[in-house]
Amino acid sequence: MMYDRGIIGKSNYIAIEKVASKVKWQQIQGAFGIKDSLDKVARRLVKKLYLSDDGKSMAVLYLDKYGALYVEQYLKDNPAAISDLEAKLDRK
Repeated sequence: MMYDRGIIGKSNYIAIEKVASKVKWQQIQGAFGIKDSLDKVARRLVKKLYLSDDGKSMAVLYLDKYGALYVEQYLKDNPAAISDLEAKLDRK
């Protein structure tokens, strides 16, 4: 999903606003009742060490070791998570 939308796997960096658009952040916000912007959520995840911010300016973000482990375990525990998310977003 992320590779198909050109978010990961490319040699160029993508602005967080463009990532928000490509992952349909507004739809995710509405479906799950999230009030914060993607930028604010990303900053919180950096503080919790799930994401790393090399430049400290939110210019380059990537999953940290703990973030990758969390996602891996979450998907093992919830194998239908991606299809459930897509179904929930399609209903909106």
